[in-house]
Amino acid sequence: MNRKNDISDEILNAFVDNQMTLDDKEELYSRISEDSALNRQVCEIRKVRDLVQTAYRDVPMPPSGRNPSEKSRNGNGWRNMAAGAVLAIGVVIGWQVNSFQPNEEISLASAGKQADKIKVLFHLNSDKSETVSEALTEVENLLKHYAKTNQNAVVEFVTNGNGLSLLRRDTSTHVNQIKALQQKYPNLVFVACQNTIDRLKKEQGINAQLVEGVMVIDSGVAQIMRRQQQGWAYIQV
Repeated sequence: MNRKNDISDEILNAFVDNQMTLDDKEELYSRISEDSALNRQVCEIRKVRDLVQTAYRDVPMPPSGRNPSEKSRNGNGWRNMAAGAVLAIGVVIGWQVNSFQPNEEISLASAGKQADKIKVLFHLNSDKSETVSEALTEVENLLKHYAKTNQNAVVEFVTNGNGLSLLRRDTSTHVNQIKALQQKYPNLVFVACQNTIDRLKKEQGINAQLVEGVMVIDSGVAQIMRRQQQGWAYIQV
């Protein structure tokens, strides 16, 4: 990936849609975690994408129980409503991401790799010492196994609620362990919930300072739902 100051919408959309090589994704993860504006832009693109997916999945069907003439007469109205909803979302996308057109080469290059990749999401929402230690040990053991068996895998470690303490420089007792894992396993990403960060600021006046390399996403719960829809294995610790 070309390391330039301005990252195009095309690259960010490829990142959000998991249409990048692992090396390029890890490099962009690092840049996003260091740039709050870039982080917010990625969150906005992800929100728009989720909105589109929801619209296509939940397009209403014509009501049942009407006679054929009513169905024929009203069918166009329902189709027009659905088309209007999708069109409106399309306008939002065009405004939000400058009418992004997927890069065909990126999609084709990543298709085979994504098909057989193992994707695992760990979720931590506790700050109990024993739970945190066990979680990190479990993650490290799993990564060791994948490395030893030469399996193509990516692991996300998502924290929200009290679990965010693990990734805060001022509260975590595992900073060195986290940095060691990040350095040894580029296929591991630690993720912090923006909602939790905002709540700390609002309720306790705390500006959470995160461990270097941690990625921030809009919502831990939303990320879990997204990953499950994408076929990731989910492990709550």
